Order: sequence, then structure tokens, then C-alpha cells
Amino acid sequence: MKHHEREFFVSMIRNGKLKITKDDCTVYIYPPTIDQLLESSLVYNEAYDRAYSEEMMTEEDINVWMKENGIWTLRDENLEDDYKKDLEELKIEIYNMRNEEKKAKNLRVLIRGSEYKLLSHSNKKHIYYQNTCEGIAQIEKMSWLIKNTTYINDKPYDFDDISLQYVTDEWQSSFLSDTKLRDIARNDPWKSLWVIRENSPVQLFNNPPNTELTHNQKNLLIWSQMYDNIQESIDCPPKNVIEDDDMLDGWFILQNRKRESELLSKGFEESTKNKKIQESSEVFIMASDKERIESIENMNHPSSKLVKKQRQAAISKNKTLLEQELPDKKLDIELLKRNSKRG
Repeated sequence: MKHHEREFFVSMIRNGKLKITKDDCTVYIYPPTIDQLLESSLVYNEAYDRAYSEEMMTEEDINVWMKENGIWTLRDENLEDDYKKDLEELKIEIYNMRNEEKKAKNLRVLIRGSEYKLLSHSNKKHIYYQNTCEGIAQIEKMSWLIKNTTYINDKPYDFDDISLQYVTDEWQSSFLSDTKLRDIARNDPWKSLWVIRENSPVQLFNNPPNTELTHNQKNLLIWSQMYDNIQESIDCPPKNVIEDDDMLDGWFILQNRKRESELLSKGFEESTKNKKIQESSEVFIMASDKERIESIENMNHPSSKLVKKQRQAAISKNKTLLEQELPDKKLDIELLKRNSKRG
């Protein structure tokens, strides 16, 4: 993003209100007050109850119906998980290739393609959301908020010259992507404001009193704090990684897996006080779901993962094997024989 673009977005975000112009008419959407947010929640609840009483399906109902009619099946769910996993692995790989410019460039193309594949597939799951109790209630809540926060010449707007739908569409399109917000958060002019915010009278946002932060304001604050946390981390990545969203995502994933593995290992050690178990070369842990399986798998040392992979390959090839016929066990027996001869 160019500097003048960042200046525009920073000014727009700090201003708080959104300017919308069509033909010769200009209106402004203000951040909602706390009271308005409460009222909009009541509107949501009433709309939900009304839709439910009219026997509209809930989001849970629609998910069951889609599975029963083969629109979104268990295979689709597994495929979605696989796409997410593939994307994670690609981002880890581009992080590992952070100093290999050509390889990183090729990986970036694969990442964009993987993101598109995941989004296209996941959209199938949400095509009927607007027809659920939740979807209907959300639309009514959003419409109520737009009606009650849109002004012209400091007076509530009646939507004569600009339709409610047009204003709503413009409001939704004003939501900046995480990619843009991350770029804004780590660069000037915002970065300087963020650094001096505690020791300067400068106000970050020009919102009226008792109003909520806008969508862009919230997310910009989240990313700004996130970058601060990264800089304070003992495993802080190099600058070229921090400035690259894909590489930094890979770093995030690795850090999260490391943290989960450490917590799982700590919990396992505390739960296995039995000395016999602690001194065992192999311990089997039951897993209840896919996420648990991955967490347990990450506890294994790389050499243990290799042994497991070799065992699975040998079993697949031979169907059945005695323990002493497993590749690692055969190697252990051979080494034991050699050491015996030397002795």
C-alpha cells in the first residue's frame, strides 16, 4: 500500500463516522451508542423469536438438513479441514523459506490458490444462512442500526434520496480487510501515533462520547497490540517476517503448536506419576477428536515421528508383522548383536 493510501485510511478510521455520497446527497453513519447496541440486540432477539415461531429453521437445523440432502456432507467437512491444514502447512513452509526469495515467491502463489479453494468450498456451507432464524435476525438488527445511526445535516436521515440497501452496502464495503489493517498497523502514519499514544494528548479516534468503536477501529487496535506482542516475544521473528503476512502467519502457527505441545506435555507429565509409565519408551494416549490427535502427534520427537512413519509403511506393505520385524526393532536387535560381539 502506498503512503497516501495509508494516510487516507488512517484519517477515515480515526474520524469514526462514515461519509456516503450518492448524486448530490451526502449522509454520515456514526458509531452506535451503548444504548443503541442494547436496543439492536433486543431487535435481534425479537426477530429471532418471531422467525422461530413461524417455523423457520435455525442454523443448527439448516446444517442437519444440508447433510441429509447431501448439500454439505461429512466429506465436505473433512475436505474443509484438509484445506485449512494444507494452508497452514504452506504458510509454515514459506516461513521456513523466508531467506529463499525464489521459493517463497512460488509458495505465495500456492497460498493464494489454497485460500481461494478454501473460501470457495466453505461458501457452500453458508449459502442458506440468510434464511435461518439467525440470518433473518441479523439482517433486522443491522438494518435497525443503520436506520438509527445515519444522519444528514446532524439530523436522522429518512432514506428518501438514498435507499437503506445502498447505505448498508456502502457500510459493509467500508470494512477493511485484515491485509490492509495489518499494513496500516505496522507503518506510518498510524505507527507513530500508536507509539506516542500514552505520552501525547493526541486522541486516536474522534468518536462521540459513549459510542462503540467501529469495526475498523477495533481490528486496527487488535493488530497494533498484536505487533507489540510480537516485538516483545523472546522468539521475535526478523523484520522481513514481520512485514510479510504469509511468513508471519507461519510463525504464528508454529508458535501456537509449540505452546499447545508444551501445555499437553506438561499436563501429561503431571497426570502420569507412575514411574513405570514415565520410564517407558512408548506410551499410548487415547484421543477423542482430530484436534486432539494432532496435539498428541506434535508431542513426539522428530525421530519418533520417523519411526512411526516407517512402521506404518512396513505394516501397509506386509499387512501383519511381529514386533521384532518392525524396522526400528530390527535395527535395535542388529545393534545389540554387534555390541555383544564387541564385548
